[in-house]
Amino acid sequence: MLDVHLRLFCERLKRVLAGEEGTLTLPDSTNLTPLFQNLLTESEIIATTLLGNYEADMARHLIQLLREDIDDSKISLPFSQLLDLEESDEDVKRPDIFEILEDINNFVRDSEEAIDTFFINVMQQQNSENRSESSTNMALLVGLHSKIIDISNRMQQFPPGDDGFDISEQSNKIIRLLSEGQPRLDISEFERGREKFFDLLIEGPSGLSVVAIVDSSGFDKTAFAADTYNNKHVKFYFDCLAWVRVSILYDFGKILDDIIKSVMPPSRVRVIIGKDYQLKKSILQDYLTNKKYFIVLDDVFDDDEIWDDLEELLPDDQNGSRVLISVTDPLLLALLEMENGEKIRLDSVLFGGPLIRLKHEAWQFFILHYGSMPLENYLQGETIPTAWRQIFSVMELPFHLKVCCIYFCAFPPSIEISTRQLYQLWVAEGFIPYNGEETAEHYLKELIHRGFIQVSKRRAGGTIKACYVPSLVYTPLLLLAEKTRFVWMHDVDEEPPANVKRCFTLKDLIDFFPLEYSDMYLQSFLNHSSESDHLNPKDCENFFKRFKYLRVLNMGSAVLDQYPPGLENSFLLKYLKLNIPSLKCLPSLLCTLLNLETLEMPSSYIDQSPEDIWMMQKLMHLNFGSITLPAPPKNYSSSLKSLIFISALNPSSCTPDILGRLPSVQTLRISGDLSYYQSGVSKSLCELHKLECLKLVNESKPSRMVLSEYQFPPNLIQLSLSNTELKEDPMPILENLPRLRVLKLKQNSYSGRKLACVGLSSFPELQVLHLKSMYWLDEWTMGAGAMPKLESLIVNPCAYLRKLPEELWCIKSLRKLDLHWPQTQLRQGLRTFEDMEWRYDIQLYPYGI
Repeated sequence: MLDVHLRLFCERLKRVLAGEEGTLTLPDSTNLTPLFQNLLTESEIIATTLLGNYEADMARHLIQLLREDIDDSKISLPFSQLLDLEESDEDVKRPDIFEILEDINNFVRDSEEAIDTFFINVMQQQNSENRSESSTNMALLVGLHSKIIDISNRMQQFPPGDDGFDISEQSNKIIRLLSEGQPRLDISEFERGREKFFDLLIEGPSGLSVVAIVDSSGFDKTAFAADTYNNKHVKFYFDCLAWVRVSILYDFGKILDDIIKSVMPPSRVRVIIGKDYQLKKSILQDYLTNKKYFIVLDDVFDDDEIWDDLEELLPDDQNGSRVLISVTDPLLLALLEMENGEKIRLDSVLFGGPLIRLKHEAWQFFILHYGSMPLENYLQGETIPTAWRQIFSVMELPFHLKVCCIYFCAFPPSIEISTRQLYQLWVAEGFIPYNGEETAEHYLKELIHRGFIQVSKRRAGGTIKACYVPSLVYTPLLLLAEKTRFVWMHDVDEEPPANVKRCFTLKDLIDFFPLEYSDMYLQSFLNHSSESDHLNPKDCENFFKRFKYLRVLNMGSAVLDQYPPGLENSFLLKYLKLNIPSLKCLPSLLCTLLNLETLEMPSSYIDQSPEDIWMMQKLMHLNFGSITLPAPPKNYSSSLKSLIFISALNPSSCTPDILGRLPSVQTLRISGDLSYYQSGVSKSLCELHKLECLKLVNESKPSRMVLSEYQFPPNLIQLSLSNTELKEDPMPILENLPRLRVLKLKQNSYSGRKLACVGLSSFPELQVLHLKSMYWLDEWTMGAGAMPKLESLIVNPCAYLRKLPEELWCIKSLRKLDLHWPQTQLRQGLRTFEDMEWRYDIQLYPYGI
């Protein structure tokens, strides 16, 4: 772990030699190829052979660094002894190794800065005759070789390393201690507690009841809460449900937003979510009034403000509403009172379980708790050893998974992380190969399988859409990142550690800009602050002057009123995300950033783009509110051959000439006046031979879109239509797409009353079908053998649909049906399948109808 900078440097040198760094191949006249090859050879010898002899020494040293920040003074003696160094181990501490590691990290920084400066100057001086500065940089590059040789020679003089410390062995010992020394959960007691809890949930008192689940040995609180939340009887009983992850960083504003998104219709959410906090709270209170709600707050730590915040927010209409809180830190319960008036302390032993009633002025308050130890024992006996187990597990990972795993600490804990964004960042950071999103997906699945990461959302086709880091995993990752100087979390009161290259901030960005970090060699900066402060252009210009070697820049929600001056000099940028709502014309200066792979400006609606955008050959992802691409310059034969994702393309750009220059596009969202540009869009889509996912969003009223004129590419896997207001039945046109697996006919996509899927081999590969906002649909017919692979069906609403096709129940793969506002005749027809829960997951919405 302590050699992470050197190993990533070796990977970068490989990319340089392969021509994947910078926009130019290495100039022949400079003889740089042998220089970089020699640097790579010597660096790999140190990283693999020489430092490989001291892996145990480095691991021991890292563990001692980590112990400085983890209070394990009260954990069990056997576990504490496992982490302690024996007296004889003092003799094997190796100051020479740690001194050489510092020299290696300084060498890596100097080398990266010299290489970056060289490439920047080459790009700046492509058309200049002045080569003096490049010659100076050449001398710096040549001097690097002598430094790495000196480090190598010194290391070869070191005495042998210590082989007595094995990470895998220590990890296995931790697992054994965790499983052997702790009391086991009594299954019969668990079942008794679950039964009592369900009785309380459904048949308990009419007043608002709050249940806090406390950590107990062998008891997975989140799994228990999820099992309850997804129970069919629970969903039937309550009018609205919400699941919210809270985590270490308590933010009731975010909790409020998450509840709103869960319980309220999307059309209202879009209007409400940007409003003032007090107004949102008032709107949610009004919405929940007279509704029977069930809210789960998962992964709650020790911020006792939550009790007052919930009491102010949640109405109690004496209708059986419930709140379930998964408590990660028992300190949250301190100072609450038992029924006898006794205060709960960390050394309290809770008797009378598993469901224990507390004294509370506003609510019926209960604790669900298994076991007979003091509350603090669960924290000291479970949480801290679990943190150490996570640390050892990360240290055991192969290097490629290790860096990807630790990088998750650059996101706030428990926040939902878009996998599309994550994969792009991993590529831009150099953790995986250029254009290697399949590799990134494989890495993520491996980290999920090993328990580091959790899935929060899946796409309709089953692929992972979003994930998150559980709080108990996040803390060990952040500690590892800080001790290895892999990532730095910006804090106004702290100086950045030496040689750190990645920084993220959770604070206001305007707090970061005035600070002077003139000697900081920063490659990545991520802003995760929720504040939407307007940034001063002068501050932005100074920022880009100070950090000219950035590869990754995410300005987050911070608002820019204009394109930031100075950004055009960040030649090495690969990932860029900006928030410029007022921008209508894409500046030519942006197109000088020829290394850009991802350009994210989701709040910008671009009416005009410069022709120079066609020079950005490395672009893989374009994400805008809307973007209009210009026609390629005359006599310009090149294309954006790497571009695989575009959202949202203005339909005026859908011409054979433009789409024909995008040969690799796999995902495309087109948004705009599809009626006016009907001819161009319908005839040009067939140019996209690799297109797999297509979303068409019409923004014209009235719509005159004619689907029968569309020539869809044959490899299409997913199709989504919104606001198209089709007059003709779309099914006879779409049913012949040979590879279509996901079809979403969304808001106002079809205004007719009848759907018919009667063709031979109709929808041969379709697995997911969404029929939304077809308000007048009253008849749906299917032919025998249609949709033979259908797994999931959503109809929202189905207020006039009298029955589902009989042929639907003959599809053996069908498992999930979500029906919204079904009319009485349809509900009665579904009763036939009430006793077939083993086969069908049928959900009727709103809950309880």
